Amino acid sequence: MPDAIVIGAGVMGSSIAYELQKSGMETLVLDKGDSVGGGSTSASSAVIRFNYSTHAGVTAAWESRHRWLSWAEHLGLDENHKEPLAKFHKTGMLFLEPPEFPRSIFLDLLDEFNIPYDSYSAEELSEKFPSLNLGRFWPPKLPDDENFFNDSNGNLNGWITPDAGFIDDPQLAANNLMDAAKRHGALLNLHAQVKSVLIENERVSGVELQNGTEIKAPVVVNAAGPWSSMLNRIANVESEMKIKTNPMRQEVHAAEAPNNFNFDSGAPLLTDLDLGYYAVPKMGETFYVGGVEPDCDPLEWVENPDEVSLNPTIQRFEAQVWRLARRVPDLGIPTRPLGIAGVYDVTPDWVPIYDKTSLKGFYVAIGTSGNQFKNAPLVGEIMKEIIEACENNHDHDSEPLKISCSHTGLTLDLGAFSRNREEFSTTGSVLG
Repeated sequence: MPDAIVIGAGVMGSSIAYELQKSGMETLVLDKGDSVGGGSTSASSAVIRFNYSTHAGVTAAWESRHRWLSWAEHLGLDENHKEPLAKFHKTGMLFLEPPEFPRSIFLDLLDEFNIPYDSYSAEELSEKFPSLNLGRFWPPKLPDDENFFNDSNGNLNGWITPDAGFIDDPQLAANNLMDAAKRHGALLNLHAQVKSVLIENERVSGVELQNGTEIKAPVVVNAAGPWSSMLNRIANVESEMKIKTNPMRQEVHAAEAPNNFNFDSGAPLLTDLDLGYYAVPKMGETFYVGGVEPDCDPLEWVENPDEVSLNPTIQRFEAQVWRLARRVPDLGIPTRPLGIAGVYDVTPDWVPIYDKTSLKGFYVAIGTSGNQFKNAPLVGEIMKEIIEACENNHDHDSEPLKISCSHTGLTLDLGAFSRNREEFSTTGSVLG
């Protein structure tokens, strides 16, 4: 009998399994899919950035960035290892501000943690990025809006965080973590869908699979991503949670980056609130383009993630890629949608839930809201600390744990990720 069952073999579940198994808890990972990291993780843009609007968000992202930089060490591999590893590519991130943007929301936190950034006037941005049209197009619009192609009105200010970047293969990152967990003895069962959560004496006692198999364990962790709310309802814990999650469909598209503004020429990540998109310069001559939930874009809430189409649509393709083309005039726009669709697991404030629940032994690492991939190396430790404390009768609700981040020395208050927190005043988008 395992000491813990982790439901979900994405990057979060794999990280949690690694830390639990490494700490001495015999861990079994269950996933209804056919591969590690094959769900939402594989559709992630895998951005590494630090422009969060909350203290805990910045702390976690800055600590996790250091863990990505020492990825082999984090996985317990020596310098002679032969494993293919996901790689962090440092590109920097250019943040373009809409009119009257309260930049202090982000910059004050960067200052507090001594995270480097450079602020630029409109004139300085134009000199630094001559390939960009740095005019104002606010507010973001859909391409069928009669004003979408209007000339710009004024010029943009912005700032750059030079230490930002992206992970080149998010699914490989999940596999790296799962392989590390297996080296310590963790077990993995794919094609294993949970039918029910077993309860004895008012605490979790394991799970039952769709094929009728019962697996006993005193600890169960819900890391099921877009399926997490369904699992919480099965465990009958959702009703007591002040913060709940819901699945949301999203798309990311690809476009051809021009020679004068691509990965090889040093193009940074773009977070463009003026036009309502973000863009990642991938290796070669490709941009990945996603949305940041501007008011004009409908939110696609879904009932069942299994029924979501994973094919990109013309409407989202045009909304995202054409916005980037307004900023990058030489962008090569494909003649048909090129990209992928996936499903976020979203909370009302776009902040995750890493916590216990009202059912003893049942824990959640959910609501990652499209912005938590970057924190996966730390989330495993967060959940291990919560589980160890609560299983030793610590009341995490009344006295939230605080952990010291090993690379940065910062203190992370885990109460920020409570299921019963008051909603933060965040950006209300994937930016967090």
